[in-house]
Amino acid sequence: MKLLDLSRLLSVLMIFSFVLSGCQTTSFYVSKQLARPDPGIRVLLMPIDIELSELNAGGITEPNAAWTGIAEKLVTKILNERMNELEADFTLYDVGSESSDIESDIVQLKKLHGAVGNSILLHKYLPPYELPNKNGAFNWTLGSKVRVLRKKYNADYALFVFLRDSYASDGRIAAIIIAAAFGVSMQGGIQTGFSSLVDLDSGDVVWFNQLNRGTGDLKKRKPAEETVSVLLESFPK
Repeated sequence: MKLLDLSRLLSVLMIFSFVLSGCQTTSFYVSKQLARPDPGIRVLLMPIDIELSELNAGGITEPNAAWTGIAEKLVTKILNERMNELEADFTLYDVGSESSDIESDIVQLKKLHGAVGNSILLHKYLPPYELPNKNGAFNWTLGSKVRVLRKKYNADYALFVFLRDSYASDGRIAAIIIAAAFGVSMQGGIQTGFSSLVDLDSGDVVWFNQLNRGTGDLKKRKPAEETVSVLLESFPK
């Protein structure tokens, strides 16, 4: 799928899942209890896939690199703190430490996780699009390429996080106010994302959680902490 097509699909998924998020289960599991090898579970925290953008008056999102950089550092720090509070041995992926071939594989894994996550949003959270051949089962995978992470970090699982956050511009806010005066509703900024725990032997997604809402700010510590709490809600033990 072309990047443009994927971007359009993500926009549609944001809107539909945002509308339905109030009545949908947020988490899906293969099991609520993780297999615990001796001496214990080791989880690799992958670099987050994050983008912040501004929603202009015409309703078009424009990526903001400065905002994204701030949010990436902040959310990564908070995730690392939260991971250390859980009963597992967590390690942070060392960006830039790999060979060019492995780094290329990691980039592709991040893209694959985004594509698989959006498929889960479409087919598990939106009943009209549920896949009949799955018979209601939760079975999604990133494939065997994740084993390179198992070998490098001696980890059992990897946590992937995908986040998109948009903020209404002054022009968009003005348009929303004017439209409201005429009884017309216009969408403001949306915060959407998902987190996945992936088995680094099989490549299977063993836990998945999502958020879709019209509030939040990933550029500030307190609201970013709240977002991370939502993403890690019902994390398997």
